[in-house]
Amino acid sequence: MGIMIPARTGRLESNMYSMITSFKILFAVFIAVMTVIMLIKKLRKSISNHSGIQECIELLRSSLGTPKEEYRPDQQLYDRYLDDITNAGNLNAMAYDILSHCSKQPWNITVYTAEDLGKHTAGQYIHNGTDAKIRIRIGNNAYDNIILSVLIHECMHHFLITSGIGFEETDKNEVLTDTAALYLGFSKYMNRGYIGVGYLSYRELLYAEKEIQNCGE
Repeated sequence: MGIMIPARTGRLESNMYSMITSFKILFAVFIAVMTVIMLIKKLRKSISNHSGIQECIELLRSSLGTPKEEYRPDQQLYDRYLDDITNAGNLNAMAYDILSHCSKQPWNITVYTAEDLGKHTAGQYIHNGTDAKIRIRIGNNAYDNIILSVLIHECMHHFLITSGIGFEETDKNEVLTDTAALYLGFSKYMNRGYIGVGYLSYRELLYAEKEIQNCGE
């Protein structure tokens, strides 16, 4: 003997199935729309950043001329740094070597190690008109490539400020600082350690490198 299903129950189940199907379709459309919006935002940001990088390169070219040759650290200083990357004396020696490569006298700049900069602050540059300080955060994740790239970034702040090169906006100056590191020959060390702690993304670093190479040709 078969089981009879009331017609009303069958209609309810059918309506429920239709509602679930409609919900799935709407949810899929929502996800697709949000994905497109995110891609558009990323594209706009990329275009904006590329434009900002181009502006930085033009400023550096008009102020400094052609890009500088690749930085080659003093081997003895570099070896001592690698032996103890948290030693303030070694960091100061590397800062002087970095700025000397830029043909810049360090004058009254001192590098300190610090543990109180905050989780998302790898380094800090302080300039009060008469002297300058660089603070480098030394934590459990202290690696030689990262610390050196952060030191280079902070030294670029010093170079740009004391050379009178910069923008009024803080964000634009951060892009300029990373771009200047590449322009002045520190690409190798920026690529090794600055990804994840730098202002520019890896793709933006590659874009800036390519554009800077075109300047030198």
